[in-house]
Amino acid sequence: MRTTMQANVFHGINDIRGDTVPKPSAGPGEALLRITATTICGTDLHIVRGEYPVKPGLIIGHEPVGVIEELGAGVALMERSRP
Repeated sequence: MRTTMQANVFHGINDIRGDTVPKPSAGPGEALLRITATTICGTDLHIVRGEYPVKPGLIIGHEPVGVIEELGAGVALMERSRP
């Protein structure tokens, strides 16, 4: 199992980088996704431009598509109903 992952990390205004970071574990009530596709949104652009202040080191991007890799305690998958 991998212990690191790639992430878009905010380093400062107009400075985002694809960095290797430690892979998190799913905590209680959480799911960990292996991202297979993603895109940016207006909030990401505001962060990069410095219009929405965040601390350097923040992993940005919250429009993911992925595969569930790990479920935390208290999380269960619901079976999808089929027509």
